[in-house]
Amino acid sequence: MKLIPFEKLYNTEFLISEPIAKRQYWFQRGNTYNAMGKPKISHTLLWFQNCSAVITDISGKVLTVKQNQLTYMAKGSEYRVDFFDTDPSRADTIVIHFQMTDLNGEDIIPTTMPMICMKDVDLSFSMLINSMADEFKNNIVCVPELKSSIYKLLSAICQKRKKRAIKNKYTCIYTGIKLLEQNNDMKIGDIAEICGVSECYFRKLFKEYSGESPMDFRQHYRIEKAKQLLLSDEGLSVSEIAEELNFSDIYHFSKTFKKLTNMSPTQFLNGGTEQSNQMLN
Repeated sequence: MKLIPFEKLYNTEFLISEPIAKRQYWFQRGNTYNAMGKPKISHTLLWFQNCSAVITDISGKVLTVKQNQLTYMAKGSEYRVDFFDTDPSRADTIVIHFQMTDLNGEDIIPTTMPMICMKDVDLSFSMLINSMADEFKNNIVCVPELKSSIYKLLSAICQKRKKRAIKNKYTCIYTGIKLLEQNNDMKIGDIAEICGVSECYFRKLFKEYSGESPMDFRQHYRIEKAKQLLLSDEGLSVSEIAEELNFSDIYHFSKTFKKLTNMSPTQFLNGGTEQSNQMLN
């Protein structure tokens, strides 16, 4: 079993399988769920739609959960849930079970302890979770749609955790990160100065954050944007795209594009067009 925190799962390819979603009525079940001594056989997302709870894990750590919060419990975890404010006339929680593996089939877990992954489930996600439960209630189960819904939930969780990790660990260069992600053409030294750190320290932290130097990151971003523009319906010429993406000239743009893609912009455009035509035919 591989531990990949949510903030790193953000950049990781993974597979979801065996999705299940259903409403639960805890008033009728004594307001308690006990998985101590019975490790979970699947990953669990649990939405406390109409109740609150206290979750106690195998180590004795206590997690207090409020109504309308979404929690995650990993496959293999052991815990007890004591529910409060339940009502016999309505569903208390909606549970989502699933398997999660890497591309080689090895189990992935983002954390070993129960955690609150959404402190306030908004309307769009509440509708999404309810629709998943409705699928099973009506025995009309579209597995690809259920998987897609779980991916959406996990994607939102990963984004929140990644943003939090960036703000916590990379607070001093956060402005610079956003400038580079926006394809800002400022010099790295000037960006570092805005962040109040030396250029050397900025480069070190940014490499740790992205795995690339600031310049490589910006160039990769520009080329990915160039691909989108080349294949779009806007009809921009290669020179217009080079200018829009702040390359010094078309020669510099073409040279960089070929270096990172092993083909010229024109070759990419022709190949992309041919591929699109093949798909249509």
